[in-house]
Amino acid sequence: MSQAPESVADRFNRISDVYDETREPLSEVALDRVAGILSEDGIRKILEAGIGTGRIAKPLQARGFDIVGVDFSKGMLARARRKGLEDLVMGDANHLPFEDKVFDAALLAHVLHLLEDPVETFGKLSRAAKKEVVILVRKRNASDEGEASSWGDQAVAIRQALKEAAREVGYAMPERVGDWRGRFEKEVEFLESYPPSELITIQDADVATTMGERLGFFEKRAYGNMDAIPDDVFKKVIERVKARVDPAQEIRYRRVEQMAIWRFTG
Repeated sequence: MSQAPESVADRFNRISDVYDETREPLSEVALDRVAGILSEDGIRKILEAGIGTGRIAKPLQARGFDIVGVDFSKGMLARARRKGLEDLVMGDANHLPFEDKVFDAALLAHVLHLLEDPVETFGKLSRAAKKEVVILVRKRNASDEGEASSWGDQAVAIRQALKEAAREVGYAMPERVGDWRGRFEKEVEFLESYPPSELITIQDADVATTMGERLGFFEKRAYGNMDAIPDDVFKKVIERVKARVDPAQEIRYRRVEQMAIWRFTG
């Protein structure tokens, strides 16, 4: 599913225990919206590729859907099982161990930007689903349209502080593309090249957090761009950043979540 399946799987195994607490869940309103749309389309049995810890699957299961999940991370699947999800398969979305058209729909939630070849994976999901493929994405290029940034300038400042502190102790963090469209160009290009039958905004909310909370997410090593830094050195990096930021400083940003649906005809 990714550019380097083994390394990505290892990373998700490592962060599986802190994954949920360092990522924001969809709101109950957004989950109700997703469930309502799926129900209106006659969907009951769903294959979720990249099910992770079951952050989407568990709420959908509670809303009456039958969920089968596939993921290549043993750690993430273990977390999903602890939540009560049972129909789980360790594997790759491009090599699904199911016959064609077994599911009403196939779901891909916040995974599209990780795929090596989104078109190939979409084709495999299309074969598995009778009625539709659904992809959940966060709108990343809001700032291109004069809207608030997906994260906010203060959050970008944390990343810059981490980068500078890492450089000071002899480690370089991988470069990131500065704008959201560039960073997630695969996601944006796919949606533009293969327009869905419908693109629905399921959540549009202003979010308030603090520099301290965001830095705490990094401190838990929940993100992959500092993986190469040894633990003892990483602690020094965090200490330097803590001395340079105000943990009480507020971060505000706008979170826009969308549901892309490709419905099959015939």
